[in-house]
Formats: sequence, C-alpha cells, structure tokens
Amino acid sequence: MKNLEQEILKKALEPFRKLTGLVVETKIEARLAEDKLVDAMIWIPKFNANLHAEIKPHVTNQTLGAIAYQVKAINAKAKVRTILVTRYITPQMADRLKEMDMQFLDIAGNAYINLPNMYIFIKGNNTKEGIIKEKPIRAFQPAGLQLIYALLCIPELEKQPYRTMADAANIANGAVTWAIKDLKKLGYIVDMGNKGRVLVKKKELLQRWVNLYAELLRPKLFIGRYKTEDLDWWKRQNITNVNAQFGGETAAAMLTKYLKPQNHTIYTEENYGRLLLQLKLKNDPNGNIEVLKKFWKFNEVRGNNNLVDPVLIYADLLATGDNRNIETAKLIYDKEIVRYIGEDR
Repeated sequence: MKNLEQEILKKALEPFRKLTGLVVETKIEARLAEDKLVDAMIWIPKFNANLHAEIKPHVTNQTLGAIAYQVKAINAKAKVRTILVTRYITPQMADRLKEMDMQFLDIAGNAYINLPNMYIFIKGNNTKEGIIKEKPIRAFQPAGLQLIYALLCIPELEKQPYRTMADAANIANGAVTWAIKDLKKLGYIVDMGNKGRVLVKKKELLQRWVNLYAELLRPKLFIGRYKTEDLDWWKRQNITNVNAQFGGETAAAMLTKYLKPQNHTIYTEENYGRLLLQLKLKNDPNGNIEVLKKFWKFNEVRGNNNLVDPVLIYADLLATGDNRNIETAKLIYDKEIVRYIGEDR
C-alpha cells in the first residue's frame, strides 16, 4: 500500500476512535483466502467486527459507480464486508452511500457501518486536515489515459513502435514515451527482450483506468446535451456514416438487450454537424442525449462498429453510479471483456 493510502487510513481512524471511543486495530495489505490482496483489514474487538478496507483518495459522483463495482466484487468473494476509506464524504454522498449500503469512513470522522451487531452513521463533519500529495503519474493523466485505452482495446499494441501507439491513441509521440516509462515502472508493461513489450495485470490496469477516465478524461470530451422528439430514434440509427458511435446506456442496450436506456451517449469526431442533422437533435442543457468527442484513432477490433469498444461502454456505465447500470456493466465485463483482459493473479 502506498504512503498516501496509509496516511488516509491513519487519519480516518483517529477521529473515528475519538468519536466512538472504540479500539480499532489494522493489518496492512491483507490477503483473502483466494489470494486476493486488499488494502487493509480493520478489526473492532468490542464487536468482533472485521472489515476489508478499500482505500480511495477521492470519491466523486463520476467515480462512485466504479468504486461500488469493485467493493461488490470483493464482497462477493468473501464473507467479511468491505468499508470504503477516503479523504472526505459530503453529506449528500453519505446519504447516497447509505442507500447503497456501502460502508465508509473518512478523515473528518464521517462514517457508516452496518453490521448485525453494530450500526454507526455519522455525516456532516468537515475537515481541513492536510494530506500529503504524491507526484502525479503521467500515465494516468489525460494523454496517458488515451494510450491505456488503446492498449486495452488493441491486442499486442504495446509491441508496436511508439509512432503506431501514438496514432492509435491520438496523442503525441513524446506522450507515449513517458507514459510507457511510467507503465513499466508500475509493472503494467514488461520488456521481454526479443519478444518485445508485454502488457500485464490488465484487470488491475482496467479498473484504475475506469476510475480516472470518469474523473480526468471524460469531462474534457463533453460537447453538449441534446434532445429529440422521437423516443425510439436510437433503435433505427446507424451513425457510422457520420463518423460517430454509440456508448453508454445506448450501446449497452444494443449489446446486452438487458437495459432500457434512459440516457444516451454518442462519441463523434469534431465535425459533428451532420450527426445533429441526421438525428434531428436540438440543443437542450437538460436533454438526455450527451455528445462527446472521440479521443482515439482506430477502428474497433471487437464487436459492432456502430458501438464503441466494450471497455468504454463499461466505463460509461460505471461513471453514472446507477445501480442498474452497474449490474449491466458486470454483464458486459463477464461477457465481452474478461476473455481479453484476463483475471489478475
């Protein structure tokens, strides 16, 4: 566990102990029976309560869906419940997490624990407590995130020259150089000599990418919100002729037949006038059709070219934080992604 995560855990436990008067013990980087590594184990002796700590520096509306997915995945593999530990949970976020029955703890002393013999709910505390800042990892800045997306979508792209990677990710050559350097340092790319570079720990990299895509890259892609009078317009449209593709709930509905989309997502190139004309879209800040700029320069290698890659559909669904969308994201992961990504050991 990194220094930042250790400090967040330490600072979160201090006010919790003071407010509740409870003794709390921790074990850093504990392993579950199936060899899954969790950030820490928290034990409250008075209630013989054990919790897995999943430590995230930030929790926002955009990243909540991906975090909830990860927490549910841990809970599904073990009998011990998971608690989210983070810097700060707003009162609104506290209510939302409580509704989702996601336990949490922050450095302001806000907490939600719901166990058979123990119930705590504290919200509304503020903090000005400082947290050490780690140097930003360039591979997880916007240009690096574009490269990671291309690496996850295109088999063995990591073996190709930097220029080929740069073209696919729609970034500069120099951005590829430092991003690959960071990915090697973090253990996501291994140099195998004559066999070239190999992308490893793909599942872990995907989950990191999903969180950071929603927080750092996706907001930069936003073009506008629109509406149309035809509620079933998306069922009849092929938008590849206007250099656009469906993402989010729309793509998920087409891919799984499980979801009825309430909101629609379209990725398009910068010249999107023909898209608006073909779909008869009207500007509306409250419209349920969002249009985003495409950030990659390769043809989809998996699935339907009318849809973005399943990796991006998965990320879009988790970014909503909606329970139904999270369920659908799991279906897409299990059906469309896991066979390419694999399961990290």
